[in-house]
Amino acid sequence: MKFTFCKKDILMSTIVPTLTQAIRNIENFKAELDTSTELQRRLAFARAWYAYLDNTGSWLFGPSKFCGYKDMTAAEYVNDEPRNGRRTEKQLQSWFTQVPEDDELYEELSEALTAFLGQYGKPPSSAFRINVTNDYYQSRSADDSALDDRTIGDLLIAVAQRLSTAERVRLRAAL
Repeated sequence: MKFTFCKKDILMSTIVPTLTQAIRNIENFKAELDTSTELQRRLAFARAWYAYLDNTGSWLFGPSKFCGYKDMTAAEYVNDEPRNGRRTEKQLQSWFTQVPEDDELYEELSEALTAFLGQYGKPPSSAFRINVTNDYYQSRSADDSALDDRTIGDLLIAVAQRLSTAERVRLRAAL
């Protein structure tokens, strides 16, 4: 018996074309995870995690190979079709920023990811990294900068109030 295959019969995973699709995959990851013990078994192997803060203020997570392919499901993820995490990460870098380990946000995300994976009896990989949307990271940094500016301004006012009149005049002239 001879089998012939048409190219259209071979389904290939497609890289996500938009940030919206990547976020949709993150939002769907937990529901898919709950349906697949094989996907749960693989959790500790994921190194690149993508996080999204939902409208309830909860962090949602998904690994790069799940987030980076269009309309990903648990069944699709575990079917062992060759997928390239480098390709997904290259695409996802357009919309996400890796959170540095020395950033306060990293600790918050690390704790949330550890708790999330702990529900399935898995720890994160020792080489894990976490990414958030560029918009979220930039807005958070802008908020931090505004807070820093406010703190510095308050400090300057407190110092200026202790200065002599002559020094205040000199300070105003310099500003």
